[in-house]
Amino acid sequence: MKPAPFEYVVAHSVTEAIHALQKYGADSRIIAGGQSLLQEMNMRQTRPSYIVDINGITDLDYVRLTSDSLAIGALTRHRTIERSDLVESHCPILRKAAEHIAHFQIRNRGTIGGSLVQNAPGAEFGVVARLLDAEMVIAGPQGERTVPAAGFFQSHFTTVLNPNEMLTEIRFPLLSKTTGYAFLEVTRRHGHVPIVSAAATLDLDDKGSIIDVRVALGNVSGEGVPYRVRAVEKWRGLTFGHEWVEQLQKDIQAEVNPDEEADKQAAFVKQFSDIKGRRVSEIASAEYRKEAAAVLSGRALKMAYEQWKGVK
Repeated sequence: MKPAPFEYVVAHSVTEAIHALQKYGADSRIIAGGQSLLQEMNMRQTRPSYIVDINGITDLDYVRLTSDSLAIGALTRHRTIERSDLVESHCPILRKAAEHIAHFQIRNRGTIGGSLVQNAPGAEFGVVARLLDAEMVIAGPQGERTVPAAGFFQSHFTTVLNPNEMLTEIRFPLLSKTTGYAFLEVTRRHGHVPIVSAAATLDLDDKGSIIDVRVALGNVSGEGVPYRVRAVEKWRGLTFGHEWVEQLQKDIQAEVNPDEEADKQAAFVKQFSDIKGRRVSEIASAEYRKEAAAVLSGRALKMAYEQWKGVK
């Protein structure tokens, strides 16, 4: 299929983009990499009357180190993040997440801003943003505002962005050189949409006591947002042990609540079918995803611990 007719607008600055969004309102959509939007338009799942192309805003394509964060422009391509020395040195879990995104052809065009604004189930960068409490810088007619990741994602394919606003920058906290980390996901095939994704970070002192531990999951929340596992954060101050990992897996199965019906209704999930016409959400039942979330979380924590031992 081909998209419905639309008007094409080119923005060369954030100000121009905001002006276009103001002018055309909810009937407009921003296009950057277009890896999700064009599919939706071709399938007639969305029919914007105006497309605002922001690829000319080169000021939004960067990875910068600040005193307390790694700042990434919204137009930065997945492939840039995957290959960035700054990312590798200061927030390497982002590189791990980027490696799992689709195939390198997609990563050459897709942008981190587009991925976060899309808020698709299990999207890799959203899970890491929620894990690390990243901050989203949003530009609009009234100026800029900063929103934490916990408040940015609202529901399936929905964020806190207003129709006349755009995401311009994402700020990720810097990881310690000794922080253990891991990113894992389960898919039907390499490069396909994640059925479940899991990210973990672990910091310990020299005696093995937990300074900080975090786990975030993708595609396990009925609300359609990246999910932060709170049970694991109660371990702070305790001595790390594999018995805790086993307990966490039980806690996750009790804590997470995938909403299978909500996933079935999500347009992103519906557009990915196998040759027999079965949907991803039908193959990956809520029960399956609960089990996968527990297993992946346990594996991710063990990998983070082994990595910490190797660099401490």
